[in-house]
Amino acid sequence: MQKPASVRARAWAFVCDRWLSIDLRTLGLFRIAFGACLIANLLDHATGGNLTTFFSNDGVLTNHFALFAPIQLRVWSLLFAFSQPGEVAVAFAVIFAVYLLYTVGWRTRLMQVLVLICFISIQNRNLLLQDGGSFTCSAIAVWTTFLPLGARFSLDAWMRQQRLVARGGVAAPPGPPPRHVSFVCLALLLQLAVIYGFNAANKSGETWRGGSAVHYILWLNSRNTWLAGVLRAHEPGWFSPFLTRATLAFEWSAPFLALCPLWQKPLRRLLIAAMWCFHLGIASLMSLGPFAYAMMTFSLLLLGADDWKILEARSRSVRAFVERRLKLPGLARASAGLAPFWEYLLARGRARSVADESVSTPAPVARARTRWEWLALELREVSSVFLAILMFIELMLANNVPGLADRLKDRPEWMGDVLYYLRVYQTWSMFAPDVPHDDGMLVVDAVLSDGTHIDPLTGAAPNFESPLGGPSRYDHDWSEYTYYFPWDRHRAYRGGLRDYLVTLTASWPAERHVKVRSFEVFWVSADLPPPGELGARNLRRESLLSYNP
Repeated sequence: MQKPASVRARAWAFVCDRWLSIDLRTLGLFRIAFGACLIANLLDHATGGNLTTFFSNDGVLTNHFALFAPIQLRVWSLLFAFSQPGEVAVAFAVIFAVYLLYTVGWRTRLMQVLVLICFISIQNRNLLLQDGGSFTCSAIAVWTTFLPLGARFSLDAWMRQQRLVARGGVAAPPGPPPRHVSFVCLALLLQLAVIYGFNAANKSGETWRGGSAVHYILWLNSRNTWLAGVLRAHEPGWFSPFLTRATLAFEWSAPFLALCPLWQKPLRRLLIAAMWCFHLGIASLMSLGPFAYAMMTFSLLLLGADDWKILEARSRSVRAFVERRLKLPGLARASAGLAPFWEYLLARGRARSVADESVSTPAPVARARTRWEWLALELREVSSVFLAILMFIELMLANNVPGLADRLKDRPEWMGDVLYYLRVYQTWSMFAPDVPHDDGMLVVDAVLSDGTHIDPLTGAAPNFESPLGGPSRYDHDWSEYTYYFPWDRHRAYRGGLRDYLVTLTASWPAERHVKVRSFEVFWVSADLPPPGELGARNLRRESLLSYNP
């Protein structure tokens, strides 16, 4: 009678160990890295004039027009309440504070929810800036909302330890490293497998089959970095075929490496290293928003207990080295200056522990609290399973999976609405099915009162040969905006750029003694050079809008 139970127990322990549990230290490290990624993305939106250009009513898309003619379904954003650049700057400062508190782990559970709200609010404020990185960050933020990210390496954990010490307990009880068991751990592994697997499956075009995909990617001036410009000028014949096939091999193998129950430790270490190499390569050559850094952060969730033995040993060595070599007087004074702050936190923790012990809780209330905790636990697991089912249905529909998409297309509308509100689309098809064979840029030809021509976006004369040159001047927000702007389905939003240019030129200093009489916005594009050639060709221009008051 005991043998079947023992077999079931061993099977359950195996499943938990392989797919349903995660080290709490891993969650703490992930929270810090993901918080840093979110902060960097926020600063990218806020600097270089992007805050005004893309998130205020002085920019290319006013809040009232975004609400009147939403680009996609179920759009909501807290930033719709802020119109002027100063108001948006205050909202960004609040979002920065939320991201920072999330990173250091203060009231982490609350901050996890606020981070999700803030990130979706930024994304929805101007959907002409969305990209694969936005979808990736949304999916990560949604899934990790269910997890105790503040259990380690956080202010919450530190204060919890101080309360434990104040009660006479031990701050670090002996035993195996604590792990969190939840279906969400499996959901995150499946999400990672889906991102890579469907990106690989959708790359079915000739550039991927023939090995020329990386070559054409190097010539996408509107997205590339200076390094891509240098590399493509000296590209050997084997370079693109090798990296194209290596990309497909990595994306096809990633689901297996993440989910394989055997040799899990070496396979996951291999996957972590491969993800960092792959995405660092992408980030060095292209501007794809937070995608590369979000996926590198995602890889940290694969760290296990054995990995932490190595990391903790290395961290002790580094700490010892710093203590030996960097004993600076200034550092000691800074530490002494922070002493009152640490004493305040410690006293607050002790006072809270005394208050907790001074109140006697009747047994029925304690049992009720336990029942409520179990109810919350069950609700969390049921909610995560339900969300996974909705994402699976959306995955089949968004990627038009044969045999399943037709059966699921008549699903209730509310199933899609849940995912639209959370912005967790499951369309994974970056540079798929083919890499573009052409590229273009926005060029504004403004005629001044003295008859000269100028491009207000650059401050120089209009360059109608810009696609023939090197990587463009765009930062990531401008790159995404100019990518979506020429689409015919976005024609209604072209007036926003016209109004922005009018406002921009009206704010020029009066000492220039010139005014803009008229301007015209062109989409200037060219065909990318095939392998073996070094110059774009077939330059062409298309007028998108004009202004002649």
